Amino acid sequence: MSTTAFRRRLLLPASLAWSVLLLLVLEWIAGANRPAPLLALADPYVGPAAFGALAVHGMLCTDERRRVLVLRSGITLEILRFVFLAWRSVPLGSVVFSVGYGFLAAALVDLLVHHEWRPAALAALVPIGMATSRLGLADIVQRLTPLTYDGTLLALDATLRVPFSRLGGQLFEAAPSIRMISLISYAALPGAIAAGLAYEEYSYTRGLARGVGVNMLLAYMVSGTIAAVLYVLCPATGPSHAFGTGFPGALPNPSSVSLQLAFFAPDSPRNAMPSLHVTWAVLLARSTAGARLSIRIAAYTFAALTALATIGSGEHYIFDLIAVAPFLVVLEAATAHWSISWRQRIPALISGTLFYALLMIVIRDGSVAVPLLARSPSLAWAFAVLTMAIPLACSLRPLGDLGDETYRHRAFATERT
Repeated sequence: MSTTAFRRRLLLPASLAWSVLLLLVLEWIAGANRPAPLLALADPYVGPAAFGALAVHGMLCTDERRRVLVLRSGITLEILRFVFLAWRSVPLGSVVFSVGYGFLAAALVDLLVHHEWRPAALAALVPIGMATSRLGLADIVQRLTPLTYDGTLLALDATLRVPFSRLGGQLFEAAPSIRMISLISYAALPGAIAAGLAYEEYSYTRGLARGVGVNMLLAYMVSGTIAAVLYVLCPATGPSHAFGTGFPGALPNPSSVSLQLAFFAPDSPRNAMPSLHVTWAVLLARSTAGARLSIRIAAYTFAALTALATIGSGEHYIFDLIAVAPFLVVLEAATAHWSISWRQRIPALISGTLFYALLMIVIRDGSVAVPLLARSPSLAWAFAVLTMAIPLACSLRPLGDLGDETYRHRAFATERT
């Protein structure tokens, strides 16, 4: 077996072992005062991730009868979960938005009984990761950042002279159907990540050139930690948290808010910039390059709805989404497979890092930079567009555009050497 294949085989069990260990440690620290997300049966992050186990099983199991059995078993277990939680007087909304536990149990049992260890590990990884995130990292970031840059980000958005937050929130108020579809996409992201990891495994084992060469599993394992560091450096909560009932129609005048660190929403998570939801939705969409047109359309539609949900719900500012471009480009280049040359990675790493750093300087020195941009909307728009366009122009290209079949056949061959 080649070194590349060995690294790939080792990454998944190592990631799962680390996630399980971290979950056990965090649950022990949390103690009995905080329910375990995996055992609560109604966690809105763990549930969708668990539902993704059904997609993992469907893609990686080749036996149609087993796929049907897992589907039927999962539905049965979900009905039992609904009945149990209704008996426990759990709110119906919490039960509905945590669908997935039954499918996780059904998929894991089937995969373990048939000794399919790698698919079983993929099915379990994201639900365990979501349970871990609910217990640990977000709380640490929140304790480290009592003050946030929400005032600066609100004023920075206003320099574009288009009230994205107000328009998005009012759209959701006026069109409940759009709001519902967008928020379902937003909530379903953990399941989509599980499906994306399974799709990469499916493509790799068949020697298919898909996506842009990103190691999706490695990207999944490191993206949350990297984002947490960035949240500490530039903490913000989003307009619906920072300004409460003022969102969307009565947000404060940008000229009246603090352009420095200030006290906003102390009990809200500091996960605004960059939007990790949009980052992963776009990363998943780019991973479908080379797939059927219908799959690519579905993936990019999902990404667009997720982005709309972040603005319409007031969870993010428009510059949180602009920051996704340089962050995503660096993340892709840093976690690409070894077959992707450094000649392709370095422009992405440099451009993404420089523009993200520039954006952070603008925000952290908002009392100087924001008034300058506010006086010139054309300068503000140029800054926003260039922050996205230049890193994206340097980003990794789809594997099918690389001009050779190196990756396509290397993946297939190293798996068997």
